[in-house]
Amino acid sequence: MSAKTAEHAVNASDVADLAAGDLRVTVAPEAGGRIAKFWRETPKGQVHILQPMGPDAFDPFNWPKGGCYPLVPFSNRIRDGRFVFEGRERRLPLHPGTSDALHGFTQRRPWTIAAKTASSLTMTHIHTPDEWDWAFTTSQLLDLTGNALTVTLTVKNLSDAPMPLGFGLHPYFAIALGDRIAFDAAWNWAIDDGFVAIKRDAKITHYDAPQNTAGRTDYLSGWSRKATIARQDGTTIRISASDALDHFVFHVPEGGAYLCLEPVSHVADAFNLAPAGHAGTGLQVLAPGASVEATVRMEIETEN
Repeated sequence: MSAKTAEHAVNASDVADLAAGDLRVTVAPEAGGRIAKFWRETPKGQVHILQPMGPDAFDPFNWPKGGCYPLVPFSNRIRDGRFVFEGRERRLPLHPGTSDALHGFTQRRPWTIAAKTASSLTMTHIHTPDEWDWAFTTSQLLDLTGNALTVTLTVKNLSDAPMPLGFGLHPYFAIALGDRIAFDAAWNWAIDDGFVAIKRDAKITHYDAPQNTAGRTDYLSGWSRKATIARQDGTTIRISASDALDHFVFHVPEGGAYLCLEPVSHVADAFNLAPAGHAGTGLQVLAPGASVEATVRMEIETEN
């Protein structure tokens, strides 16, 4: 699928798809099943929780750094776009400009809205085998309340063979320099120059620091499945995840324009690290007909 044939206008207008209390959500199912906007309506205007996506056409290989998208059937990178599973080498398309397969592929392809109410909706995507040999279906249930957005991500193996799997969410949080970020994790993974994990360090990570302009990427395991963003505008965002998302990516681009706190099920390149004997990679194998589910909750507290 080329970038030109898969462009879609992003639905990120001020007309919300979901509303509860003063919280609003707009989705862009054709643009890879994305949450395009998540914000508060206030007397002074919109207060964004996620960095909003713009109205431009969606390029699946140069996607906007905004909203939140699903990571299925793998998170982050697979080195050289290749891995061996059940004795066979599998090759995936490389992401343009890199030497790796990147961030799964369902976030580049259209999803559909399967069900919707005023405060909840379900987006689904059905994959038929191509470079990825397995058929599967995946869904996102978005449930908005007056103080939180909960996303339940499900993947089911529709093929007649076991399927390797990783999954999670990739949000871009709206943030300003000086806003404070806090989380804890049991292990940090060493990363090479290509941003691929190479080994797990037995090092506890406690992070509690303001957003700054220094770029940073950490791959973490055994995190507490809770993180906090305390913003100077009086908004506190509390991120929590279910047990299945035991890994975590912390990413700040150089300049600090946004913040990525990504609850995921495995470390980058787990598809190669696990067969090489590395422990704790999080790689899963889903039996035929089996399914897996995880939730991510973004709870919002305000001072006014």
